[in-house]
Amino acid sequence: MSAPVDPAQQRRVILRGTAAALRERGTGAGMADIARAAGVGRATLYRHFATREALLEELSQFSADECVRAVRDAVRAGGELRATVLRATRALLAVGREYWTLVSTGPAEGPSTRELAVAGPLVELAARGQREGAFRTDLTAERLGAMHGVLIQGALLYPQLIGASLEEAAESVTRLYLDGAATVSAEQR
Repeated sequence: MSAPVDPAQQRRVILRGTAAALRERGTGAGMADIARAAGVGRATLYRHFATREALLEELSQFSADECVRAVRDAVRAGGELRATVLRATRALLAVGREYWTLVSTGPAEGPSTRELAVAGPLVELAARGQREGAFRTDLTAERLGAMHGVLIQGALLYPQLIGASLEEAAESVTRLYLDGAATVSAEQR
């Protein structure tokens, strides 16, 4: 006799399978595709999510929660600023690569509540850099954190340009965020 299935764990498996199906098949992935990718029957899928819209809404929240968890863990680990920025960048890229299919493209009216939650730790990291005297102060920590996030989004949108491997992309984003595109440091100007 098999052990009972934990419903919360099964929902996570379904959500991860949904992300995989969307990456593979695009927005046209149907419930049958999702069930197959998650390794569950359609009845199990519908028992957890009555509609595709409900599933996608929960996946959107789940992916935002995973991003917040990953970046907070990376920032809380502490250490030297550059290493912390690299760790936070790598964490967001790793989660983003798994769930990026959910992001809508095009200009937005403003950041969503979920985007603000993900940006929070990046803003905290920028404020730390300002307090330590490593980051410029002519821009707010909010703006610096947003710019870090935009660089990460760019790496997710264009991995072929930024870096196909996770490490290459994380290093490229970190270098550009911390050092800019200048060939000389600020002290040399």
